[in-house]
Amino acid sequence: MKKLLLLIAFLPFFSLAQEYTEVVEISGKTAGQLYSIAREWFAKSFISENNPLLMDDLISGKIIAKGSIHLSESYATDWYPNFTIKVSFKDGRYKNEISDISITTDVHEGNSGTITPFKKYLDKKEFYKNTGDTTWIMNNPTPGIKIRKAAAKTMAQPNLAIYNLICKTESEMNDLLSKLREAMKKPEAEW
Repeated sequence: MKKLLLLIAFLPFFSLAQEYTEVVEISGKTAGQLYSIAREWFAKSFISENNPLLMDDLISGKIIAKGSIHLSESYATDWYPNFTIKVSFKDGRYKNEISDISITTDVHEGNSGTITPFKKYLDKKEFYKNTGDTTWIMNNPTPGIKIRKAAAKTMAQPNLAIYNLICKTESEMNDLLSKLREAMKKPEAEW
């Protein structure tokens, strides 16, 4: 029983690795008002031909959409984080959830690319950070092999690029939530 309680206590920390979730309190606004503000934000900032709304329901108080962004970094293939964003509404608060994050790489004419769950990259984030550092590579060579600075730099570049893309993806997910939070907190315009 103690182990189960301990697991339940730490469960929210495990989900942070692949999901970005927040509940935001906004006093004085009804669920309908919050829905309307969020719906306008989706229409102006998010929805496109490639990212349609999957659910848009005032009665249940939910908006769900798929999203995709393009990130690039030298010495790496193009990187497309794909995700689902869900916003739920109650009087005085709303909940943001970004989940189902995957990365599409190797996209080129005639090939739709390779899709990898973002969690696989997150699990190896420290590895990419270390092996993207020239000094770390020189100080941790395979036994019996001496690695010079030029070789270490060449070896580090692709891993450093992947590490930077992991960080950029995390930043983009947090930035998306921040932009929605900013729009939701603005006072209603007088007209």
